[in-house]
Amino acid sequence: VQGSRGEAVNPSLLSVDAPNVIIETVKQAEDGNGLIVRLYENERCRGLVTLKSGFPISAAYHCNLLEENQEKVDITLNEVRLMLTPYQIVTVRLIT
Repeated sequence: VQGSRGEAVNPSLLSVDAPNVIIETVKQAEDGNGLIVRLYENERCRGLVTLKSGFPISAAYHCNLLEENQEKVDITLNEVRLMLTPYQIVTVRLIT
């Protein structure tokens, strides 16, 4: 794929806008309903992070480690904003 200036574009499946947040896991949900994404904060910082998707998202949920939906998360233009505390692990279910 070529970008607007002729350089190659490498679209990502998922990305975050904070260098202190790591996408640790991306996998199909155990129940087959969506994609499970696990992130963690690794620099003892707190703040908002935007999880950006390279594919359409119709719904998103905070989940526990057993992949049980806890609360719905707002989506804007295939992006999910999450608040993380220092060293927090967050699990999100993305429904396409």
